[in-house]
Amino acid sequence: MAFPDAWLSELLSKNDIASVISEYTELRPKGGRLWGHCPFHTDKTPSFSVSPDKQLFHCFSCKAGGSVIQFIMQAENLSYFDAVRHLASRANMDMPEEINDRRLVEQKLLRERIYEANRETANFYYRSLFSEAGGGARRYLEARGVNADTAKRFGLGYSPDGYDVLYKHLTEKGFSRDVLLSAGLVVKGRKDETKTYDFFRGRLMFPVVSASGKVIAFGGRTMAHEEPKYINTGDTPVYNKRENIYAINLLKGKKLDDIIMVEGYMDVISLHQAGVENTVASLGTALTNQQARLLKRYASKIFYAYDGDDAGQNAMIRGIDILRSAGMEPRVIVIPGGKDPDEYIKEFGRDEFMILKDASITGIRFKLSRLAAKCGTDTADGRQQFAIEACSLISKLEPVERDRYIPYVSETSGLSAATIREQCGLSQATPSANDPEVVSRKRYVGFKRPKRDSERTVSEKRLLSCIMSSAADGLAIARSKLFSLMLFTSDSMRVFAARLISEYESGKNANIPLMLAGLDAEGSEDVSSAYAQADSISDPVPCAEDIMLKLTVNALKDELSELSKRSAGAGSADEKERALNEYKEKYAFLQNLLKTNVRK
Repeated sequence: MAFPDAWLSELLSKNDIASVISEYTELRPKGGRLWGHCPFHTDKTPSFSVSPDKQLFHCFSCKAGGSVIQFIMQAENLSYFDAVRHLASRANMDMPEEINDRRLVEQKLLRERIYEANRETANFYYRSLFSEAGGGARRYLEARGVNADTAKRFGLGYSPDGYDVLYKHLTEKGFSRDVLLSAGLVVKGRKDETKTYDFFRGRLMFPVVSASGKVIAFGGRTMAHEEPKYINTGDTPVYNKRENIYAINLLKGKKLDDIIMVEGYMDVISLHQAGVENTVASLGTALTNQQARLLKRYASKIFYAYDGDDAGQNAMIRGIDILRSAGMEPRVIVIPGGKDPDEYIKEFGRDEFMILKDASITGIRFKLSRLAAKCGTDTADGRQQFAIEACSLISKLEPVERDRYIPYVSETSGLSAATIREQCGLSQATPSANDPEVVSRKRYVGFKRPKRDSERTVSEKRLLSCIMSSAADGLAIARSKLFSLMLFTSDSMRVFAARLISEYESGKNANIPLMLAGLDAEGSEDVSSAYAQADSISDPVPCAEDIMLKLTVNALKDELSELSKRSAGAGSADEKERALNEYKEKYAFLQNLLKTNVRK
């Protein structure tokens, strides 16, 4: 759909391209632009540029380019409409149709009402924790070593052990049953759906707060021996656990070198209380691509400290692939005795935990050690299997990384380093299409290959650059006898040139960044590439005339060649004569063109 220009301009102004792209790749200033590694292909030397003044990005290798909208389309694998919606949400803007669409307005009002209900619920649970009813929850926290200041900082609470205590409180505050059901705070009766019950009852409560500081969900822990130990808010109009991180709100405004990722609420709380305040938790053991992108806004290095059980260890293996494919550095803190972080830091303290952090191993080293344990290296067959699978893993790495792990594989398998090197070099095993690393890389890197423009495309881009230089130059070029929109073989450049010239002719102040924002990802590549070089053209009109002459002459030569072939292969004298006559006309036109357009 076409968005109103005024609205789209506001969207672009609230989503500065450098700020948005910095969430995906590190940018550094050089020569009036910002440069970084392209997130769309394997880029060893920074070839990805951002022009803050033009609100434009362009990769000089894979040719990706455009406005912040096209960037989000490719980075998040979204359609144009969904990319615009993504940026609107980021800027807290209503979509144009939401302004007048009754259904969408109602959805927004519902979300806002859920936020209000969640905030009131968090306050209610917090007050309940320090009431007479919350005595058991307070004693539980004391037994777990959580002090009052920490409970306050995390907004911990207690859900009273009654069927509808919260429901009655919230309805008295003016919240409707439908809103509370949508928020996941209450549920309908199983036998009688007209009855309403609190979802959380008799549990220690952990509010989940978004990066923007809104209460979006809750987790509840039993203090008895009942199962399940934890229950959590399901998906709601304001919450999806795949897109959020517990305690991410406490990182806001901090300059971090790294983040420690743990599994549970109590792990986060215990580490924070001990002074390890760069700790967060995934909401569920499996890290998602969305969570990885959220984490990357705060730090590029992640230290895993999951529980020592199989579920935790396997979740780390999956998460390592996701973090690496998102351009982050995963490391693993190995906690002795299979303890979880909460247990370890309480028993040994912060300093000992930080020693474990300093002794952490890389994500690849962790995967190799788990592989060795799985294969079993106490038998010859196990060592051989380990070597084969390990080489399949490290053969996918960069050469420097590969050399780093070959000694470990050699030592663990008992095979020579030369044998391991040969196995790695010969291993051509193709990763499974379902491999998490492969699936993730499809979205972030490797789906665009560096490409070289043809000589014709280079000329067309430079012609469009000349037209983009200014309205006066663009109009002068368009009025030239040599100019024709058909000089552009690229549909995207031809259509863009036509629209831009139309804007110039109408006397409007052509907003090129805004026009770029309306293109799809593929169409924006050539146009943004042309725009990126517009400032480098010192004399646009003569430059354009040279290009137009060259393109016209080349086109005429191609036509003459085709007419010559047609004449030679003519089946009748009449057909041959027509081809020859057309050839003579084209040739005369070419000679006259060259004669009258010789530049001195």
